[in-house]
Amino acid sequence: MRTKISLTSLILFFSLLSFSQTIITNSGNTFSPASVTISYGESVQFNIATAHNVIEVSQSTWNSNGNAALSGGFQLGFGGGALTSNDLTVGTHYYVCFPHASSGMKGMIIVENNTTGIEDTPLKANFTISPNPSYGKFQLIIDESFLIENSKFTIYNIHGKEVFQSVITNKKTEIDLRDQIKGIYFLRTKIGQKVILKKILIH
Repeated sequence: MRTKISLTSLILFFSLLSFSQTIITNSGNTFSPASVTISYGESVQFNIATAHNVIEVSQSTWNSNGNAALSGGFQLGFGGGALTSNDLTVGTHYYVCFPHASSGMKGMIIVENNTTGIEDTPLKANFTISPNPSYGKFQLIIDESFLIENSKFTIYNIHGKEVFQSVITNKKTEIDLRDQIKGIYFLRTKIGQKVILKKILIH
């Protein structure tokens, strides 16, 4: 019973983070607010005029009021849209409006890791869920050096109900959740003495 309560608390925590949202608008050729600080897992919604878009750039490009897109960075079309935790890793993200960067239309999003004591390990080479999000089919990829015989993992919905369980038998384990509804789910497993909790999304 104690384990179930703990898991439910973790799921509630990440669920609240997932639905926390910061809104950025524009006032003329200025983002408002121009600088925001959020916790990892929160989203940012840009409600901006159709004359403006959002392009992530490097710090040096941002400092020089340039508009060269950062390789692999986020981009939102004219009129804005939403950035999720898939776009906003821990650290500082610099962005500009492409057509108005030269006039100083820019901002930054600072993402802090405030999940002390709760394990939602950022995806690493030794433990990856891909693709994430997906339409229901995922693949758990784990480095061979971390494989432990008959290690189990369980997936829960946001209400704490178990929806899938399997054993990690090799480097790649298939996960099929196509019979589940769209939304946020949580994979929980234990490798050695370390409990790992991962958030996954069906869209």
